[in-house]
Order: sequence, then C-alpha cells, then structure tokens
Amino acid sequence: MASPPYMSSRSPPPLQHPKPTHPAYPPPEPPQTPTGGSAHSSPYSQAQRISQDGYIRYSSPPVGEQQQQTTGSSSSFNTYAPGGVQNQRAGYPAGTPGVGVGPAPGPQGYSTMNANAYGTWPGMNDATAQMGVQFGKSAVAAGQEYVEKNFTRYLPLHLIKVSFSVTNSYVLSKLRLVLFPWRHKPWSRQVKRSSENGAMEGWQAPRDDINAPDLYIPTMALVTYTLLSALASGLQSRFHPEVLGLSLSKALAVVILEFCAIKLGCYLLDVRGGGASGVELIGYGGYKFVGIIVVIIVSMLGFGKLVCGGVFVYTFGANAFFLLRSLKYVLLPDASVSTVTTTLSHSQRSRRVQFLFFMAMSQVLWMFWLSRV
Repeated sequence: MASPPYMSSRSPPPLQHPKPTHPAYPPPEPPQTPTGGSAHSSPYSQAQRISQDGYIRYSSPPVGEQQQQTTGSSSSFNTYAPGGVQNQRAGYPAGTPGVGVGPAPGPQGYSTMNANAYGTWPGMNDATAQMGVQFGKSAVAAGQEYVEKNFTRYLPLHLIKVSFSVTNSYVLSKLRLVLFPWRHKPWSRQVKRSSENGAMEGWQAPRDDINAPDLYIPTMALVTYTLLSALASGLQSRFHPEVLGLSLSKALAVVILEFCAIKLGCYLLDVRGGGASGVELIGYGGYKFVGIIVVIIVSMLGFGKLVCGGVFVYTFGANAFFLLRSLKYVLLPDASVSTVTTTLSHSQRSRRVQFLFFMAMSQVLWMFWLSRV
C-alpha cells in the first residue's frame, strides 16, 4: 500500500539552536564626534558598540580610554590652569573653557594630585597656609619660652658655653696659677659694666680674666684622672673594665658633695650678693684634679714614697691656698662690686672665715682619697 503523497518516509532533521556570534575585540571605533558638538561625551556613549546583526551592545572601553577619562575627570580640580595640548591628550579639544590641566595618571589608572600652576595644593588656599605657618611659629615660641623658664633656670646654657670658651694662653696661665699660686696678684675678679650707664652686668668671661673660673680645665683634668687611674691599675696587674667607671664615679661624687657643702654653708651663713653661680662653684671644685694628676704621675714614675709624699703635700697646699683666695669674693664679697650692700658684724665675718678655712683644709681628705689608685 502506497503512502500518501503528503507523508514522507524520512524523519525531519533535529532542531539546532543558533550559536551566538560575538564581534571581534576590540570592536571598531565609533565615528568621530563633529567639532561643533559637545566636548563632554558620556562614557556610556563612548562604550556603545553596534553589532553586525543590528543590536546595541555595551562593552568596557579600552584601557587607554579609561585613563583618558580618569585624567579628564580629575582635571576639574585645576580650573585656573590654561587649556592646551594636555587637554587634547585628555580627550578634550583645545581651548575648552573650564577644563584645566589634569594630573598625570599613576599606576593602575589612579591619578596623582599635583600642585597647580600657582604653587598651592588642591583644597588649600593662601589663608589656610598662612594659618598653618602662624600656628607653627606660635608653637615654637611657646616651646622656647617653656625651656627658658624651666630648663635654663637650673642649667644656664649661656654660662656653660662661656665657661668652655677659653684660649691656649688662658689654659697655660691658669695651670700655672693653680700649681704656683703663691705670688699671684691681684685675686679680685674683673667686673663687666654697661656701656650706657656704667652699671654692673656681671663678671668678665674666663678668656678675658685669669681669675674667672672655667669648666674646660676641670673637665679635661677629670677625664685625664680617669684614664691615669686605669693605666696605673694596669701597671700593677690589677686592671679590669670596672676601674674606669669606679674612678669616674668617685671623682664625680667628690665634686657634687663639695658643691652641696658650699651651697649649704652659703645658705646657713646667709651669703647673698657674692655673684657666684653653681657652674662657677663646680669649676672651683674641679681644679683639685690638676694636683692629683701630678701626684699620680710621680707615683707611676717610681720616685719613692718620700718624694710622692712631698709632692702630695705641696699640691694640697697650693690647691688650698688657691681656694682660700678664689672663694673669698663668694663668702666675703666686696661692697664696691657686690649687687647687695650688706654690713657684716664681727661674728658673721668670723663664721664665714672659719667656713672658708674648713673648705680649704678639707681638700686634703678628697685629694688623698682620689690619689690612691
């Protein structure tokens, strides 16, 4: 039996879904915008791509266009910079009003904000900069005032600087005075007076007055004493690293203890107007190391106990006489140069002389203890 003509013995082919086709990447660039159009086109209009089958597709713009868009958007910070070639590089036509030179794009498309043509940073005007400068100056001035009121009251930096400012001739003359004070005259310190009214402003600096105490010789003598103590211990085969610290600690303890004793004596005896500061008193107490160094050197050379004992007695007497003559203007100030005019009774003057003699005689104890190395 034959099949009807409308029926076929073959089955129809299977249905196949159409395979989507994508345009090649990157898609073709859109036509250029006429010059008369708007210079600021939307990023979505630049990202539009028309496929071959008539459908409108959206895709991300190329990397170069992203950097240009970033540059164009960040250039709005600098509205006063003139437009020109860099505007054209950012994708804007030359001479576009309101668009300045944008900062250069950084790594990964991020832009770095640079200073504009007027030398100020974005978001900072002249008033803000001046306010910051004034605030910084006020902070520095307040810090200096605090240091002057609190720190320099206990540690006068100016006086310390003057005490270390000495010359070679002063050092030689001062060493000769400390070791041979017997025939030195006069012992009074020279006064520095004002050139306007002749009023007393203080004492002359050590480099201008041989009788003025300094800190250079006591400091160098202290360091030399510490090194000689270590050397003497090494020659006796008993050196160890603690010798340096022990010698320096002993010397500093003697200087501080003697300074405290003088200040306490001046307070109990009501000594005012002498004009001696703490720095000068420390300088007077440090001159004893010059005689101690001489004793240590003589003992290291091996001249015998008799010679060493004679040198010790001489250096002690020289240092005691030096202190008697030097500290006299502190405990017994001269009325002609003193800032405070006081009349001393016989008992007050006697007590001050006794205290001065006691401080001079106490040098034998300190020098004997420090010279035993």
